[in-house]
Amino acid sequence: MQRYPFVLSANLHGGELVVTYPFDMTRTYWKAQELTPTPDDGVFRWLATVYATANLAMASGERRRCHYDDFTRFGNIINGANWHTVPGSMNDFSYLHTNCFEITVELSCDKFPHASELPEEWENNRESLLLFMEQVGHRG
Repeated sequence: MQRYPFVLSANLHGGELVVTYPFDMTRTYWKAQELTPTPDDGVFRWLATVYATANLAMASGERRRCHYDDFTRFGNIINGANWHTVPGSMNDFSYLHTNCFEITVELSCDKFPHASELPEEWENNRESLLLFMEQVGHRG
C-alpha cells in the first residue's frame, strides 16, 4: 500500500446489508459500541451513502432486516464502531497509515450465497461499485 498508494477502497463482506465506515474501533476500551467518527466523517458518510443508495437490495422499499439490526433507519450506513468494534480493521489501518478512504460493504444477508445467487448479487451491486469508484476525484 505504500508502494502503490490507493485513495479509495472497499472491502466486501457478506452476512448483512449495510455499509460501514471508520473508525471501526471504539475509543473507550471496554465499550462494544460507540460512535467513533474520523476527522473526515462527512466524506466517509458521503461515500457510504453513495454506495448504499445505489445498491438495489439496500435501497429496496421491500427490504427486510437480515438479522437483528435495522439499518434502514440509518440509510443503510453506520459508523463501524457504532455497530460493533473491530480493533485493527483494514478500514482503520488504511485511513491512519496510508491516507486511503476505505469502507466495508456488507453485500448480502447470506454470509456465503449459493453460486446460483451470484448473478443477482452482481446486479444488486454493479451500479453501486461503479458509482463508488467514480468518487475518486469528485471530492478534491
